Amino acid sequence: MTERREDMELEKNKAIARRYNQIWSKGDLSIIDELASPEITVYFPAMPKVIKGIAALKEYFRRYPSLFGDGDIKVEEEIAEGDKVVLRWSFSFTHLGALGIPATGKRLKWTGISIYHIVGDKVADERGEEDYYGAFRDLGLLPKPSTQ
Repeated sequence: MTERREDMELEKNKAIARRYNQIWSKGDLSIIDELASPEITVYFPAMPKVIKGIAALKEYFRRYPSLFGDGDIKVEEEIAEGDKVVLRWSFSFTHLGALGIPATGKRLKWTGISIYHIVGDKVADERGEEDYYGAFRDLGLLPKPSTQ
């Protein structure tokens, strides 16, 4: 593959990952149909189990708006190599009852990193790490960091 073709492939993969990532703020299930591999797996440590397949992913996102409502995700940085794309993102939302406590109505923000495996113009795998500590701290469930 020529260098120009490789660059075009990397840019295409980054665009796929950015568009797919919008599921987290839009809750638009058509994005799943458009960009998720039928055998997709999604893993985040805070999830009770690994999501496997389009049907399970859609089921997860059907209840998602009631947890995060007006969530807005912003890509802060992206890196691509081969068939992998890494997005560093921030997610702002109103706390409507997620995170294991009653709704507070507080505006929260947390950050994370997701790694996407792109196969044939589809997301085959998403693995993520999130800063729940910051959200828990903002909810008053953990102490604020010392300023000393």
